[in-house]
Amino acid sequence: MKDERARRTRSLLLHRQDGASAVEFALIAPFLFMVVFGILYFGVAFMKMQNLRSAVREGGRAAAVGAPTIGEIQTRVHEASIGSIPNAGDVAVSRLCDGEDSVGEDVTVSYDTANLPDGGIVVSIPFVPTIHLTPTISASFRCEV
Repeated sequence: MKDERARRTRSLLLHRQDGASAVEFALIAPFLFMVVFGILYFGVAFMKMQNLRSAVREGGRAAAVGAPTIGEIQTRVHEASIGSIPNAGDVAVSRLCDGEDSVGEDVTVSYDTANLPDGGIVVSIPFVPTIHLTPTISASFRCEV
């Protein structure tokens, strides 16, 4: 009788599930954190990219309506980027719209994101190697002046 009771007790102890959910969570948690932080960091990178696109479009509009100098166009892009573009001189402008002979011609303003301080837009997801996004952002408009 005593052996039977000891065998049952051992059997019950071996088949208990205490702590199983903690072990399962410990196995799944790194993947869950990778997904959550991946969504967050790619969202931030997308926001930075949209900010740069908007700034370059603003410079393209300024160029199309007859900004007098390339420096003024670069300054407009720099100011519109809200500090994302550290150096206005890195903004490339294809031409000036400087008279009636340029009406209808294209002007392109572009910025290479490799000129950013970290070498591009950086996405750092835990447990994943760092990703550097380095597109060239450009905006083309037709000269109106």
